[in-house]
Amino acid sequence: MGQERLHNSFPCQLLPEEPAAAKLLGLYPQRQEGLWMQRVRVLGGRLTAEQWMTLAQVARKLTPGEPLHLTTRQDLEIHGLTEQTVPEAQRLLALAGLTGLGACGDTIRNVTVCPCSGLADNAPDLVPLAHRLTDLLQSRQGAFSLPRKFKISLSACREGCGQPWINDLGFVATRAGQDDGWKFQAVLAGSLGAKPATGIVYGRLLEANEVLPLTLAAFRVFAAHGDREHRHTARLRHVRQRLGDAAFLELLDREFAAVLGEQVWPAIPLAEPESGFVFKRGLLFEDGNLAASAGEGLAALARREDLRVRISNHHRVAVFARDELALGAALAETRLDRFTKPGPRVVACPGTRWCARGLADTGRLAAAVRGQLTGVAVGDMLIAISGCPNGCAHSAVADVGAIGVVAGSAADRREAWNLLAGGERGQGPRLAQPVAGRVSLDEAAVKIVELAVQAAASGPAGRE
Repeated sequence: MGQERLHNSFPCQLLPEEPAAAKLLGLYPQRQEGLWMQRVRVLGGRLTAEQWMTLAQVARKLTPGEPLHLTTRQDLEIHGLTEQTVPEAQRLLALAGLTGLGACGDTIRNVTVCPCSGLADNAPDLVPLAHRLTDLLQSRQGAFSLPRKFKISLSACREGCGQPWINDLGFVATRAGQDDGWKFQAVLAGSLGAKPATGIVYGRLLEANEVLPLTLAAFRVFAAHGDREHRHTARLRHVRQRLGDAAFLELLDREFAAVLGEQVWPAIPLAEPESGFVFKRGLLFEDGNLAASAGEGLAALARREDLRVRISNHHRVAVFARDELALGAALAETRLDRFTKPGPRVVACPGTRWCARGLADTGRLAAAVRGQLTGVAVGDMLIAISGCPNGCAHSAVADVGAIGVVAGSAADRREAWNLLAGGERGQGPRLAQPVAGRVSLDEAAVKIVELAVQAAASGPAGRE
């Protein structure tokens, strides 16, 4: 990493002049002139009590009136920072052991881990592996100047709630029996965006000590063959699509063999899950936004020895406990129980509220959908609303998805919505399919509820 890290240090003293350098620190300009978003990388979705408290204090002190924002990949965002408050925010975050380095930009992004890891039955703790993957790749030459972003997910359960199918690399832990060692199924070269495509399954199960060398091999293939001239075709899956699956796998296998021959890759012991954390409550925050007071409440929960707090993928925070009554009492005491209502998840990206790329008001549509869903039983449906075709809310793999677009003529431009349905949430290979195009907000809200009811009637709403 060397000089690359020196040029992209966190915390910064002044805002970087180069946009690419700012992104590598997790900084993006908001659509409001003079305001900035700081993304914080939360590896594996785990924060200490002190880190939750720091995030809450930064929001309360430096961005009063703005919530913390959960992303769909276990990160957190702080919106409404100014040029003067960015360095102070980064300083406070760094003191708490938090960073934005690698949360954005053309580099190794946050390694996500399904929240059940290390807690649910037969779900090993994969966060130490996530740390090793991050350290391995960030130490490589070129790690902060890749052709495009590079995303990795780890799933500790067969259901794949780490969403392996929509990552550049997804690994799913598996074993035949309780006495057998852990192996990994790899899913390669998937991604979302304006033209999404899910990944392909690697031809054999991997031993645990093969996960790091295969990842390094994929990193090298991407660095060498990724398209550095055209950003819309620059992900690892575009290398795969350009070469064809067979040629891509052959190239990857050659690099994999070379990496394996360069050193002895040590065994990676995977810790068994902590026993007894059988009770779980999901806290769903509307549009991923939580007030500083909620962050302080989560800090109080994380401080308890009998609870475990994990950020999930879809604007949820999962809380695990050994005792159901104690869990309920803790949620009531922190006033977080109001976020535990069962029902569908209406997930919306920031859209035009903050994002410079947003084309449509995701919050308005989300509120309209929630209103239409009142009294309607659709189970644990995932309804994902994205403010532009980049699809950051994971609309392309949701049970029901909406993507903001522009309709009308140049003289009469207005926001509209493309609707999709039938995805597998990135837990399987199926994408959501188009069902309606360029409909108005009111039409979209009605149609989304109709699609959710149809999906609920046809079977389980999902596996996460």
